[in-house]
Amino acid sequence: MHVSALSRLLQPPVMTSAVRWNRQVQSILSTLDSYGGIYVAMFLFAILSGVFPLTNSEAAMIALGVASPYGWPKLVVLAVITALGQSVMHATLFQSARALANAGAKRRPKLEARIAKARELGKRWEKSELLLIALGATVGVPPQAIVALLAGAIGIRFRTFLAIDIAGRILRFTTIVLVAHLA
Repeated sequence: MHVSALSRLLQPPVMTSAVRWNRQVQSILSTLDSYGGIYVAMFLFAILSGVFPLTNSEAAMIALGVASPYGWPKLVVLAVITALGQSVMHATLFQSARALANAGAKRRPKLEARIAKARELGKRWEKSELLLIALGATVGVPPQAIVALLAGAIGIRFRTFLAIDIAGRILRFTTIVLVAHLA
């Protein structure tokens, strides 16, 4: 046998990009898991993804469902943690919009005009505001960050917003991760 043929036989097979990606995901997950940090990492990632579109919790849930060695109970816990992280950000946006609408608008005419415009938009949705919050929380249309800002500015009750947001986000992320895991 020729030396080059022997060296080709001894080399590991060429990995496809999907196999490489799967191994990289599993390596990251095992590192995080060894410190119990997967839960904290997903929570912080979800907070960031609540306002920064390039960090996508939905994509993270799909990656966990497809490439992780986790069973469905742990995937559901991670989905709930992700939902809670995003709900923290939505609550922050809601409260920020409410504070801005109540305090700073009186001193700034341009801001007052924008808030009045948001309230007019809210009046159009007055009978469907809960549906709007539920659609943003579950389907993502309109984006829940925008819904949170609008809800805070027009004066929707915080408890109502938060209850729908948390329930909708849990449903959304649990569905995404389980469908990805079963696929």
